[in-house]
Amino acid sequence: MTICLNDHLPPHLHAFLSGQEAKHSIITGEVLSGALPRAKGKDIRAWLDANREQVSYVWREIRAGRYNGGMIE
Repeated sequence: MTICLNDHLPPHLHAFLSGQEAKHSIITGEVLSGALPRAKGKDIRAWLDANREQVSYVWREIRAGRYNGGMIE
């Protein structure tokens, strides 16, 4: 999953699998656009539920120009 630098609102992340992409809301976990297999979408929502605070922090830091990069595990 990726949060793109200089990305647009609403807060979201990009998930990729086998050439497919879906954008998921960081706030709700819902799919904003695109599609992935149902099981993968369920995994993404579960991961986001467990990591929402950290992902939201990274989103805010990127938007403020203070994020130095790195992965969220």
